[in-house]
Amino acid sequence: MSERLIDRIPFAKIVTVLAIVIAISLGLCGVTFFISSGGGRGGGFLIGFGMLELAAIVLSAVGLVATIVVWIALSVFDNCNHKESEPLRLFDDKKDKNQPS
Repeated sequence: MSERLIDRIPFAKIVTVLAIVIAISLGLCGVTFFISSGGGRGGGFLIGFGMLELAAIVLSAVGLVATIVVWIALSVFDNCNHKESEPLRLFDDKKDKNQPS
């Protein structure tokens, strides 16, 4: 039997990586701001780094929101279509036909 789609996609790993990227980008953005605010020197080339950090923050945030929305949607729709199996009964009143009496 094939696995369900929600079981094949590692949502937790994706969310963790995107959250780490956002945290690192926010930290680097703060460091870049701190360095560039220390006078007029060195601010020109840091603008490029700031734009990269801002792009990483925005893209990671969009990816994080999209991943969470897809995760929730798949969970809801999968639970609606998922058929539960019958519970396994270990102690049944009927004896198996293969067992000797």
